[in-house]
Amino acid sequence: MLEEFLGRDGVASIYNKGWVDVMVDVDRDTNGKALNERLKGKRGGGLPWSVILDADGKEIVSSNAEPKGGNIGGPVTLEECAWFVEMLKRSGGGKITDGELKLVGDELDAYAAPRRRPRRARPPVKRPGGSGGQ
Repeated sequence: MLEEFLGRDGVASIYNKGWVDVMVDVDRDTNGKALNERLKGKRGGGLPWSVILDADGKEIVSSNAEPKGGNIGGPVTLEECAWFVEMLKRSGGGKITDGELKLVGDELDAYAAPRRRPRRARPPVKRPGGSGGQ
């Protein structure tokens, strides 16, 4: 999902200003599992998992959203989309403007919206004592 989004018109030209997308299949690529273990370490969350590295291979930010550290995977929820934009902001190095970040965020929100599950209503709270008809 994320790879498809990053290739969209309007988004690709912004993304290509500062990032190179490299996809590693942990099961099929030679040393894919070892690379995933080295970069991800003991952090939780499934796949996809993302990390943005600097030119020296040092981690700038990962898809483990702060402060709780849950993996956003392919961002769909509002919170996941916001974290992805934060990842770009932290790693952009001044290569993209706030307006471009907003555009990417708006585009991601529109792209992800049809994929969102509706939030479930909370069940009614049962009060002690029932309805009082006895």
